Amino acid sequence: MILLFTYHAVSSANDPKGRDFYAVQRRQLESHFKALGASGRECVPPAALRDQRGLPSRNFILSFDDATVDHAEVVRPLLRERGWKAAFFVPTAKLNKPGYLTDAQVRELANDGHTIGFHSHEHRRLDLASDDQMREQIRRSQQIVAELIGEKPWLFAPPGGFLNEHVREVALGFGVQAIRTMRWGYNETIDLTGLETIPINRYTDDGKFRRIIEARHQTRIMYFGKQAMKSLVPTRAYERIRNLLFKLSGRN
Repeated sequence: MILLFTYHAVSSANDPKGRDFYAVQRRQLESHFKALGASGRECVPPAALRDQRGLPSRNFILSFDDATVDHAEVVRPLLRERGWKAAFFVPTAKLNKPGYLTDAQVRELANDGHTIGFHSHEHRRLDLASDDQMREQIRRSQQIVAELIGEKPWLFAPPGGFLNEHVREVALGFGVQAIRTMRWGYNETIDLTGLETIPINRYTDDGKFRRIIEARHQTRIMYFGKQAMKSLVPTRAYERIRNLLFKLSGRN
């Protein structure tokens, strides 16, 4: 079993980003880190996915999506305090734009020992793109990350978690060794080409988080329904319905 957590932006209480569904506040992230530290689970570096021999049975991996600048300003120091290594998935077209990581910050994260994964170039949904568009999004993103960190990135997260067999095959053809989806789960059976994750959002309070790390929180049905709705409903309508359901349900 591998508990692989996915975070997005980390905001302050007055930051407009804090209204985003997947944004968490700094105090929320710190509380989660404290709970993980007290759980008896070991933070393993993402590189451990490539050779799982000796992987501790009570483990977790941290990942952060979308390359927002708080990953350098907030997350990096918190990880350094604990000696933890994480994965950062970078949509390369966003680099050096206001609110996003710079090239230098990506290099600093890599130099700290964190894994830099790629997240397509323009953060476009790949399963609906043409073959040429999809290949270019993967190729360009992987190339830019490789130029920044000095090695070809091996870890990939398709935007939105949308993954079909063709996207998988093409990514593997580019040398990808592991693909993180947005499919909720504990990776009880480990498939490196379709890793499950535990997506954290602003409704993940301390009680829910503790149940998750104790493997007592069952939310697969909600997430399967969420992904199905995401495929069928226009984006803005989907976001309104999703936020309402999570708020009313009080569940992650």
